[in-house]
Amino acid sequence: MPELSKQSGKICPIGLAAELVCDKWMPIILRDIGLFERRSFNQILKHNLEGISSGSLAAKLKRLEHVGLIRFERVIEHRQKKLYYLTQSGIDFLPVLFAMAAWSTKWHQPNKDFAAMIEPYVTSPGSKMQELQAELLASIPNGSAINSSRKP
Repeated sequence: MPELSKQSGKICPIGLAAELVCDKWMPIILRDIGLFERRSFNQILKHNLEGISSGSLAAKLKRLEHVGLIRFERVIEHRQKKLYYLTQSGIDFLPVLFAMAAWSTKWHQPNKDFAAMIEPYVTSPGSKMQELQAELLASIPNGSAINSSRKP
């Protein structure tokens, strides 16, 4: 992984995590890719519940790739089309997203349908979260149908 901050060895883990992933869009994009299985730029853009702009989405996807939370694969049939996947780092970040969701559900009133959808991951986070993480890990292509954006 590239060095993300020249100061990373000098700041606390919370400060470093905030530098890496804390803005409005990055957790939402991770949710869309990991939980809703939106893989292409257009799927994320058109079905994003919060209404991200195409420019913001493009910039945030590049940032998420740079910090190692996602990677993309090019579709052979459409050289410009990319499919996005969580990396192992992104998959390991999912419990953080669900902890954020649990907090907002407890102290604020999010959409009840979406709160119900994440509830099993929050009330018994161990087995359900591990199952989701294993499914996401298994869904990362091995490169047979699409070309990898990164070399192993």
